[in-house]
Amino acid sequence: MTTEFLHRIRKELTVTFTGLHEAIIAVSERVNRKVQILKLHWQASAVDQQVEAIHQMVGEHLVARLTQDGTSPNLDLHLQETGHLLAEATSRIRVLKGDLMKVEALMRELESETLRETLLKVQHDLFTRAATLERVVVSHGAGAAGRSAAQVGLAASTHVIAILRGSAILAQPETITFRPGDIVILIGRREDLQTDAALFTQPQRQRALA
Repeated sequence: MTTEFLHRIRKELTVTFTGLHEAIIAVSERVNRKVQILKLHWQASAVDQQVEAIHQMVGEHLVARLTQDGTSPNLDLHLQETGHLLAEATSRIRVLKGDLMKVEALMRELESETLRETLLKVQHDLFTRAATLERVVVSHGAGAAGRSAAQVGLAASTHVIAILRGSAILAQPETITFRPGDIVILIGRREDLQTDAALFTQPQRQRALA
């Protein structure tokens, strides 16, 4: 009996320590990801400063040359030096912009991973409360087209949390008139959203006949 009890304790401790180890790794990965994003922001800022310094150097050089006497016997030499400086500056800026694009791509990737993790948590929180998020695109002829959220007749539990139109996120989504092509993010109870989503996607006649 004692041996079996000790075996059970040992097994439970193993499971507990395994779970704790996985949790520590998960937290470490999140912290490490945030640190990496901060470092990438610093790198991007440093690259921007280098580009700005090159622009300033070229500007100062051009101002100095333009203020010189145009009849200077060294004019040809000055023009040659200026051309060489501009070519070198252009080449350097091209390399820096390439570096900046790589840094920005890495930042987007890390921020996307962080966003996915956050969305999974939100999804879990909503699921345990019989709620969910729904993404719908307003169709031509749909009941919601040309109306605001207050006019559409959504369920009491359904709320419009965002309207994406083109590259913009529209403020005060509850008062905006929906247009065909708008991406609408809804939140509410799952059973209500199944009905409300149809207001944005199905033509009004079809819903009336349903």
